[in-house]
Amino acid sequence: MVSVELRHLQAFVVLAEELNFTRAAARLHVVQQALSTRIRQLEDDLGVTLFTRTTRHVALTPAGETLLTHVPAALQGVASALDQARQATGAERGSLVLGLLATAPLDFTPRLLRALAAEYPHIDVTMRNVAFDDPTGGVRAGETDVALVWRPFDERDVACAPLFADARVAVLPADHPLTASGLVEAEALAAEPFVWVDDMDSVARDFWTLAEVRQGRPPRIGAHVTGFEDLFAAVRAGRAVAACPASVTDALPWRDVVTRPVRGLGPAIVAACWRRTDANPLVQAVVACAQRLAQGAPDADAPVPAPAAAPRRAARRRRN
Repeated sequence: MVSVELRHLQAFVVLAEELNFTRAAARLHVVQQALSTRIRQLEDDLGVTLFTRTTRHVALTPAGETLLTHVPAALQGVASALDQARQATGAERGSLVLGLLATAPLDFTPRLLRALAAEYPHIDVTMRNVAFDDPTGGVRAGETDVALVWRPFDERDVACAPLFADARVAVLPADHPLTASGLVEAEALAAEPFVWVDDMDSVARDFWTLAEVRQGRPPRIGAHVTGFEDLFAAVRAGRAVAACPASVTDALPWRDVVTRPVRGLGPAIVAACWRRTDANPLVQAVVACAQRLAQGAPDADAPVPAPAAAPRRAARRRRN
């Protein structure tokens, strides 16, 4: 069986339609020399001459005319087969909105976007930052189609696919007494004035203000915030402390804020979130891509101990 390249057949069809190398090259967005090379390679592969050429005239040979009766339909068949193969994966062409809570998991988010671009180049992904008080990342409100979120939160009307565990760390002013130790006790952190998000659902708010440690005691509220920028501003001002995902705090730019691992505090779970009623195959394509990318990360259902390097990283940030 003769082996030929699709781009050579495409070049043949365009030149057969134009019968002019200049116009055909322009349609193919290549230079004339490249077009001539493709036609010559196709003729070599087939062992026939497809065009007669002079300085003023280009015409199909009988072999070229015969080939032209079959190739356009064959190319259309290949294109149709490729589209059906894409659709068989559940990832049709289209667009969706990916919700991100503030900075989202700093390392995972760009890796997910690169993986999506490589695996599903036909999906147009628009990113949207969503207010801190919506732990579904805009999914419940219909602002986004799928979002990267942290569990737990009120999951009514939404579905979640756990990806990996994300340790909760203490975020403290650099001169706070709790920074004296490389490890903060959960009970000591829970006794401090905390940042407070008024409109966040109670499940998420209890989790981030350490309700499981307070055991029914009301939290001390040091500052009301609406997002990570407000949160870090309150901490820098010494008005409050916070528990935050480690993935968000790994690259804090400020010298007057440090982080510490917390003993006795379970992790949050990074998850992909979407509406239960949403049957959009693009959403499932993104979720599946995120799950594949997360393979090899710490088990999403198991507590993850704080990394040993965390105290040293925080200490360096304090000295700078």
